[in-house]
Amino acid sequence: MNLAFLALLPAALLIDRLFGELPSRVHPVCMMGALASRIEALFRRGSNNALMSLSGTLACLLVVLPCAALAGGLAWAAQVYADPRAAWFVSAIIIWICVAPRSLDEHALRVAVPLAKGDLEGARKAVSMMVGRNPDRLDAHGVARACVESVGENLTDGILSTLFWAGIGLFFFGYPGAACLAVLHRSANVLDALWGKKNEKYIRFGTFAARLDDALNFVPARLSLPCITFASRIIPNLRHNDILPVGWKYRAAQFRMERSGLCRSPRPQARRPRRVRGSVRRPSVARRRNPRCQARAHRAGGPAHVAFRYRLHAV
Repeated sequence: MNLAFLALLPAALLIDRLFGELPSRVHPVCMMGALASRIEALFRRGSNNALMSLSGTLACLLVVLPCAALAGGLAWAAQVYADPRAAWFVSAIIIWICVAPRSLDEHALRVAVPLAKGDLEGARKAVSMMVGRNPDRLDAHGVARACVESVGENLTDGILSTLFWAGIGLFFFGYPGAACLAVLHRSANVLDALWGKKNEKYIRFGTFAARLDDALNFVPARLSLPCITFASRIIPNLRHNDILPVGWKYRAAQFRMERSGLCRSPRPQARRPRRVRGSVRRPSVARRRNPRCQARAHRAGGPAHVAFRYRLHAV
């Protein structure tokens, strides 16, 4: 393992910081979504039974595996037929496409700046692009709470998980493995966003996509706590002493965050895990939210209106 290996992931983050995301009309992740829509039209037919679950599994694999194989194949071809430096560059570009820290930062700032100026309506409009709850009834504290919770969740989905799997692929399989596993996670996450909804339409079809995304995020979600703890000791004005105690104490879950329509888990009610003090359905989501909320000195509990229903979050 040389310096080029170690510099791959920081290089991808640097490219993202310098250039941001590609336009949506040419963004490969948007193309994954278009492919998923075509595959869904072919496979999601009939009633919600065991056959629909099988169709969803096949549809998910037909999206995830070709995308991952294409990314790994590009890096492998650059390594074999060109030069290892070309493979490094191709892998860095592919990982850059799969992460979005600058976009997440920009979305959060679109909420924070109007809040700081007292423009509640502007902040509500901005936060509606990040969360599934009804923003019209949120006060300033509710808008800030919703923004922090969304950033805490997407910190894993949009950054840490992709970097984690890219690092795993890099360590075991070199540059092609880094590109392949980064795209595999990103495509699974896209399918979870599209199909992993707990409604009549996707309750069976999206099960495998949601479970796959859960599995890929399981370890990175638990690594997010030490990452946030480390970052809070570098960045000023953060309550770093509270992060570890709160994170470990409420690692099973702390907040009730139900998002109608955008709900990510397609599990039927009978198979939902045991709730722990008002927990969310997916413990990995709660694990990556809580420390960030604590670091920003927000009380993430309190009232929230989700899909026009009033909810009181645990504190």
